[in-house]
Amino acid sequence: MKIEEPVKQRIIKNVFVSLFIYALPILLMFFTFYFTGQRPWLKKAVKTSQNLKKQ
Repeated sequence: MKIEEPVKQRIIKNVFVSLFIYALPILLMFFTFYFTGQRPWLKKAVKTSQNLKKQ
């Protein structure tokens, strides 16, 4: 069974739109880190009272 051309084009367009929507928050996060200079992965974890009780 062959897919009609307009249906095929619409499926391809929807796949790209879905990938863009999925990737947009990740891209925005990296752009924010780049422009603000934040590096949250370099910060040391702050010890909380729960962490101190476990030790």
